[in-house]
Amino acid sequence: MAKTEVFTCDICKQSKSAGDLAKITIKSDGIRMKDVGYGGLQIDICPVCLKRKGFVVEHKNDEELKEAQKQNKATLEDKIYEILEDMGVAFCE
Repeated sequence: MAKTEVFTCDICKQSKSAGDLAKITIKSDGIRMKDVGYGGLQIDICPVCLKRKGFVVEHKNDEELKEAQKQNKATLEDKIYEILEDMGVAFCE
């Protein structure tokens, strides 16, 4: 029997191939639900949405790779709440 898997970007909700999606994992310490630790949240995000958020998804050489990694780390720290809000997660008191 044939099996079909659908891979979807969590931000734009469009179907993508498995290799196109980047995975962002958000882990937490100290959050307990009935004495069971919270394993975290995994976000699948496509290159188009990554570019829209300001991430560098293409580089030409090792020097550009190092710069892209620095920029992407800063971008992730800056945009993580926005990405979560795009997924419907809201932080309210």
